[in-house]
Amino acid sequence: MASALSIDRLQGLLRERGFARSLPWQGGDAPALPASTGVSALDALLDGGLARGQIHEISGALSSGCTAAALAMAAASTQRGEATAYIDATDNFHPPTAERAGMDLNRLLLVRCQWPREAWEAVNLVVSAGGFGLIVLDLMGTRSRRFLQEWQMRPWLKLQRGIENTQSMLLVAATHKGIAAHAAAARVEFCRKEACWKGHSGVSFVLDGMRVEATLVYQRHPHQGKRAPQREHSCTLDLRAAGELEASG
Repeated sequence: MASALSIDRLQGLLRERGFARSLPWQGGDAPALPASTGVSALDALLDGGLARGQIHEISGALSSGCTAAALAMAAASTQRGEATAYIDATDNFHPPTAERAGMDLNRLLLVRCQWPREAWEAVNLVVSAGGFGLIVLDLMGTRSRRFLQEWQMRPWLKLQRGIENTQSMLLVAATHKGIAAHAAAARVEFCRKEACWKGHSGVSFVLDGMRVEATLVYQRHPHQGKRAPQREHSCTLDLRAAGELEASG
């Protein structure tokens, strides 16, 4: 079962557990295939999924599907048998919702942080430890301009160098777009489109979820640099009331 860790305990735990040995497919000269996001429509949007050895960013307002997408990606990582880290900077993580998304909590390292500095220290420690398939940095749930500006000034490129040429990926989820823009290999923005209701007209309606749109803003490809997508660059997804994200029917 996942358990929350303070920043004081994190460094010793990473050293003690030896997470660098946790990726069974680590090493090799062949380029790594993209890792599935766990949502087929997002995989198609991202040319097969998340590129390994890269930072990726998703952004959007609360209830726009960002947290559900982060949970789906973390669940897919645990289902591949990878050690997965979730850095919770704003106390958003809800274990029952994560389990409903398909996450194996036994493969999850959960770190809850009280301050932005703690979250930054935590993500750097986890990246340095190595051996994680996916590291999620969850910054959702804050609207503080000072908080967001502090994150935009972080040395993201230095952090990127810590995961390049590895099998690890770092996913940043935030309400403010472009926090990791200078280092992110891809950025997807989520937008809430309409509410979905169930029930009987004139009697009662219950919120069944939200219809959201995911738009690929840009994607960097090796030797091609940053470029806007030349193909279909958005997809519509259903965010269920239980927190699951799926392609719109």
